[in-house]
This record gives sequence, structure tokens and C-alpha cells, in this order.
Amino acid sequence: MSKNLTISQILVYYDYPEIFTALDDVMTNYVCLLIDTEQNVTNYVATAISVRRLSDFINGKVDLRDIFESPEVKEWFTFSSAIEPIKADDWKEQELPKEFLPERGFFYQKALADNEVILKEVIDNRNAVVHLAISDEEDNYSIDADNLGDIVKLYQSIIENSYKKALIQRNIKDKKSFFIPQNYKLRAFAASQSSFNLHLYSTSQTDLFGNSMIELGLEKFDEITKDFENDDILIESLRTVKGHTISSLKKLVKKMIDNKIKIKHKWFAPNREVVHFTIIDKKKAEKLYDILNLVEELAEETKVFIGYLVQVDVEKGTWRIYNREDEKEYSGEATGQILQGVTVETVDYKLTCLETIEELKVSEKERTKYILQVIEKVE
Repeated sequence: MSKNLTISQILVYYDYPEIFTALDDVMTNYVCLLIDTEQNVTNYVATAISVRRLSDFINGKVDLRDIFESPEVKEWFTFSSAIEPIKADDWKEQELPKEFLPERGFFYQKALADNEVILKEVIDNRNAVVHLAISDEEDNYSIDADNLGDIVKLYQSIIENSYKKALIQRNIKDKKSFFIPQNYKLRAFAASQSSFNLHLYSTSQTDLFGNSMIELGLEKFDEITKDFENDDILIESLRTVKGHTISSLKKLVKKMIDNKIKIKHKWFAPNREVVHFTIIDKKKAEKLYDILNLVEELAEETKVFIGYLVQVDVEKGTWRIYNREDEKEYSGEATGQILQGVTVETVDYKLTCLETIEELKVSEKERTKYILQVIEKVE
């Protein structure tokens, strides 16, 4: 018997995923453990785990060895790679060899310190809470004030734009009512003692199931910053948030590399079973930055406007449109004679544009640029 497993959360990563959780085809949870690595060949063992016991493990109440030594269902599975799709084969013996078992005394709370704090804060605020810890590579919580401000601003920008992209990709009715700042903005209310571990809370709306809407952005942040053995998988994740998110992420990891900064990102929300935790260290930041530079189209995306043209200059190749969807005006550029013969103010058009993001060299501010690709009259 074999199982098809999909990674749900990497808990410990060093060169390879060492401990992670996964789901099978019927959504049963598994804890997966790296047991051997030799000449870049890995071997893993996995066992099924209930939601309650998994929650206890994530929150530091269960020894990792006990999970594999005394599983709730006495069966184990093995596989050789954490690259999806994972096909895990049944371990046919009655016991797991002792050399496969982790050392006694590994409680995940050591990696996720002070979960009790964030759990209490979520209860108090009745909404999602984020802990954003900023330090150097040696975990010394001392950082230049300008860098601190820039990192928090870039992080907020990534959450905002990731949320908007995730919302567009979801089958949610009346999306427009969810495109409001309270659904993606975070507000700082505390910091851990003697550190730059900022505590931020959300006031976002909830969906029909009681989930905070900001979770769409937080999940996407975890997805595009989690560890991947395969660069193609990472690139596919990054392509789901093309544009402003990529621009801010590129600036964030560049600042981390230049200033030797590490980020620890933790979040929890009322309907969640586990606290989510991600670390971006120098190694991961450099990997992200290399890929962001390699795939240039990640910073571009298509933008469609429908409305009437307010101003057109065929000779200069410029235009301005009143977009009926959000009742705002946008301006851009065009090449050739694509604007020839259009009517201003009295006719509606559909403009399909290439949206690019440029950085002004002096101020380092971003400017969004729209380049007209196709213009169609709306009947």
C-alpha cells in the first residue's frame, strides 16, 4: 500500500526539509521526518497523526520521538524525496528501527517560542495576529532604524498585494466589497521584551466560515517564502503574485542580504489549528533574490481598464482613461498608431495594458507604468 502526500507546512529546514507535515488524498495529516541523507540522497519516514495531537506537537506539548515510537495508527511510510508529488510506500515491519527514531526530548516549542503569547493575543483581539521578528544572522535584536522602518513597510506591501491577488483567484462572490484596507492592513500594538519582535493585529472581515480575510495574504506570504528544493516550484508560486508583490519582495530580500538581516514570521488566527512559522535567513534571501532576477516577467502583469478616454495624444503616445470599475482615472503610454481614430469622453473602450513597475533612482519610490497593448470599443 502506498500514499500520495502533499506538503502542507515545513517545520524544520536545513539544506533539506527535516521535519514537515503533509496531507494524503483524504486529507489525513502526517508528520514526516528526515532519517538519512547520504551523497545528496535523502530518506524520510512518515506516520499519520490526528489534528488534536498535531496541534499539541506544534504547540510544544508532544515529544517528536513519541509520535514515531507510539503512533496513533501503528503504521509508517517511507519515501526518498520531499519533491512533490510524494509517493510514500508502506513500511511493512511491525516496529520502526531505533536508528530511524529522533532523539528524545525534541519539542517543537523550542523552535516556536512563546506560542502562548500569540494564542492569547488572538483570543483578546478576536482576529489574526502576526509576530514579525527582525534580527541579524546571530539573532542579535539590534537594527538600524531606517532598515526597521523599510522592512515593516515592505512587509505590509507584500501582504496587501498578496491578499488582493489571492482574493482575485478565489471563487468569492462580490469581491469588490472585500477590497478594503481593513482586510489587509496590520496595526502594531506591542513588541516582545528586549527585541524587535513586533506584534501586529488585524481588524479584517471574516468569511462565511469565520476565517479572517487577511489570512489570504498571510498564506500567500508563507507560500512564496517557504523552502523549495525545486526552483521551478518556487517560480510557479511567484507567478501567482506577479507585479507589485514581486517588486516589494525583491526589495525586501535585497535589503536583508545587504544588511545581514534575518526575519522570523509567525501568525495565528481564530479558526486555525496551528501557529504558522517561517524563517527567512541569508541563504533563503539570496535564493529568492537570484530567482527574482532570473525571471524578469515576474514584475509584469496584465491590467484591463473599461471606461471612457479623458485625454488622448496620438503624437506623444499618451492616454488617460476613467475606469468605471473603481471610478478612478489612470494614464499610460502607447506605441505606433494604436490610438488613431479613438473618440474621447463619449465612447467606452476596453484597454488591455502591460503593467510594469519602475523604481525612481533618486527617491527609490515605485512608479506603476501602463503600456497599451490592445484597445477595443465596448458596444
